[in-house]
Amino acid sequence: MGIENIWQIIVLLILLFLSAFFSASETALMSLSKIRVRHMVEEKIKGAELINKLVENPSRLLGAILVGNNIVNIGAAALATSIAIKYFGNKGVGIATGLMTLAVLIFGEITPKSLAANNPQQISLRIAKPINLITILLNPVIVFLTHITRIIIKIFGGNIDTKQPFITEEELKTIVDVSHEEGVLEVEEKQMIHNVVEFGDLLVKEIMIPRTEMAMININAAYDEIISAFQKFRFSRMPIYKDNTDNIVGILYLKDLFLYNDARECFNIQKYLRECYYTIEFKRIKELFENMRKNKLTIAIVLDEYGGTVGIVTMEDLIEKIVGEIGDEYDGDNREIEAIKENEYLVDGGTKIDLVNEILGLNIESENYDSIGGFVIGELGRFPVQGEKVMCQNVKIITETVEGNKIIKLEILL
Repeated sequence: MGIENIWQIIVLLILLFLSAFFSASETALMSLSKIRVRHMVEEKIKGAELINKLVENPSRLLGAILVGNNIVNIGAAALATSIAIKYFGNKGVGIATGLMTLAVLIFGEITPKSLAANNPQQISLRIAKPINLITILLNPVIVFLTHITRIIIKIFGGNIDTKQPFITEEELKTIVDVSHEEGVLEVEEKQMIHNVVEFGDLLVKEIMIPRTEMAMININAAYDEIISAFQKFRFSRMPIYKDNTDNIVGILYLKDLFLYNDARECFNIQKYLRECYYTIEFKRIKELFENMRKNKLTIAIVLDEYGGTVGIVTMEDLIEKIVGEIGDEYDGDNREIEAIKENEYLVDGGTKIDLVNEILGLNIESENYDSIGGFVIGELGRFPVQGEKVMCQNVKIITETVEGNKIIKLEILL
């Protein structure tokens, strides 16, 4: 074997090494998420700033790696073919093709990419400087190829400039779920993060207390009747209506009544009414929360499109959508969903369908109703009587308790 052939083999091995280098670089840098890179920068890891600079322009980075990888692979294939032809004649083309395909797959693709996928941060820190240099050297070629690529994509009706969000809400929830499964987050932390993510999408109508369940006081009520209402419902503030419950005229604070020392017969409720804050049922709760926080409000009266009262929302209701149920000394045990025994649950009629699905692992859907009681009404096409049953997805829902025109309790059998 002549010295020339030895040098050709050495160059061939160098080209295979460069192929492995480019493959490992591509996998390592593309495997690093923006979150990981940002964390590396914040931790002031040496080389992190350069990695951040590279991944900020992924098309330029990927272009440089692909151009470099293709150059060395084509060069290696051509050189291997030349060597093989010298020894095997025309048969050398087939031999070189087979051997180089196997060599590139094993040593230039699979092995380096597997190593890089297992250690993306460590390898990225090692290859960042040479890749940055290659990116600078190949920049004119990359710009030219990128321009040609854009033209071709536009011809076929695509849009290369369309930016996708780095992470979607569903992906964020998945990250949180995986973190919980791996023991990074407690179940309460996981649920709270889910609640925060969903908070911005909820409408007022989805969390409000409906008018049928509101505790209200007539403006013509006597002092003793007002005190009795506060004692009965255990609230510190109550809405006051005039003529009918659609017409809420103010909010009465219990603490204001402590200042009244005159004869009870002379009590004038209007002197103690505070102005109502009104909102609409289709407003997003994040906007309502911000308005109430800014104006230091605790109660909002919810109106429909005709100006009628449809419900009430308190600051506590809004906060509970994030941190969960907030109990006080008067709440008692009022769980919406209570396990009676295995696969048997007692559920409040006003419980949201989404909550029932989440806790019981069901997939109940209703276009017209938000509550499980409303779902039963929709399935029957009328108001149910006590003991009436509805079947849904092999789940039996029994009307347990009814009071007037309200479903109080339902029994769900899985």
